[in-house]
Amino acid sequence: MESLQEEIKAQLAELESFKMEYANARLECNAADERANILASEVIGLEEKASEHLWLNLMVHQSHLIHSLSSLLLNKCS
Repeated sequence: MESLQEEIKAQLAELESFKMEYANARLECNAADERANILASEVIGLEEKASEHLWLNLMVHQSHLIHSLSSLLLNKCS
């Protein structure tokens, strides 16, 4: 009878240990999900900045081309 009680105690202790490991694994997964969401948000922000930067560069380049063409036309017409 006493060895049966010891066996039950040992199994309960093992079950508690498993529960703790499972809870820790869940916490780690939740933390990893949160980090992934933060990184995804940062990537989206960087993509938006890069897109804005490329757009501005395109506009500046287009402005320079228009200015150059205008100068050429003015020189030909003078």
